[in-house]
Amino acid sequence: MRVLVSADIHLGSPIRSAAMRNPELGDQLKQASRDTFIRIVDLAISENVDVLVLAGDIFDNDQPDLKTRAFLISQLTRAADAGISSVLIRGNHDALLDHHAHGDLGPNIHLLHKGEPSVEIAGVWFHGLSFDKAHLSKSFLPDYPAPVVGKKNVGLMHTSLDGSPGHDPYAPCSEQDLLVHGYDLWCLGHIHAPFERSSGSVLAVMPGIPQPRHFGERTGGTVAIVELGDDTPEFERHQVGHLRFVECPLDLTDCSDAPEILRLLRSELEGLRDPDHHTAVRLRATTAHHTADMLMALADEVLDNIDRVFVDKNKVTTPKQLVDARADDLVRLMQQELTEPGFQLASKEILEELRNALPREITDELAEDALDDLLQEAIGEVTLSLHAGAAK
Repeated sequence: MRVLVSADIHLGSPIRSAAMRNPELGDQLKQASRDTFIRIVDLAISENVDVLVLAGDIFDNDQPDLKTRAFLISQLTRAADAGISSVLIRGNHDALLDHHAHGDLGPNIHLLHKGEPSVEIAGVWFHGLSFDKAHLSKSFLPDYPAPVVGKKNVGLMHTSLDGSPGHDPYAPCSEQDLLVHGYDLWCLGHIHAPFERSSGSVLAVMPGIPQPRHFGERTGGTVAIVELGDDTPEFERHQVGHLRFVECPLDLTDCSDAPEILRLLRSELEGLRDPDHHTAVRLRATTAHHTADMLMALADEVLDNIDRVFVDKNKVTTPKQLVDARADDLVRLMQQELTEPGFQLASKEILEELRNALPREITDELAEDALDDLLQEAIGEVTLSLHAGAAK
């Protein structure tokens, strides 16, 4: 049996942080999750898989967006018409999969939950439990059915496992306990970076988020196809992401005027075009005299004539050797202030206030461990302004 494993589609994600910086990119990201899911179903059909597994967080939130649910049903029906059964579980985001509130998904589309935790497809047993609320702090594993003796057994679980940086502990479960439960294959969701674990003839696969939503998820963009045979399951990863994230370093130290910067930007951004993807770019410029706002304006001018490429963010750093001594003295004083305990405490309090006031997907970029980078970025902007003024 061939099984395509995916999870964390996050259909309907609002992508607020990207949309605030670049509304056009925000619109592209919203559509990208749908386009990527279409690619997943296309891949399942072209690769002649038998079962499509979705291990939770198919939707992004609990808003009653029935159009997004209808989109999911239409795609899974397309798979069913091609002879592919789908097996799903609800993750912590998946209120729209509530079968009591919204009804069944359709023939050959199996939503596993506490009332119906198992289904047999072509002699293989699939087992899974769904989230009934947004947060579960205990392991699901003790409640999973025992493996069916003499058959292949596949488990679906949405879990943070032993824990992962950037992810809250949802339905935590020991990797070791998972691998000795008796199933042949575990299809996992929740952690957006792909990885796999194995022990003997048992394989556990975390496919990762198929369509990354920001630069912190750049390691995603894949699904896994697993071959269930007589021995240890074999798998291969496939790229399916519709929109990719790329960093673009720019050394503008020796660029003297705007036309020269425009030529460099045009060359670099045109080189990032990809016929199979839209591309979100994070510019990292080194310059002594050009502010982030100025460079963004020039990049926008260039991108008017380059399709499928968008600037998500622009970060500027200053060269180590600058020429204006008075400006450098002020910068050194600001750098010293950053190390003062009182300043650090006040900065953390302000950061926490911002995190509490902003949407979750924006606060991911304002974690406490990012404070030093944020402060250095601010000092860099001040340094650029000071030296730009000195150069006039």
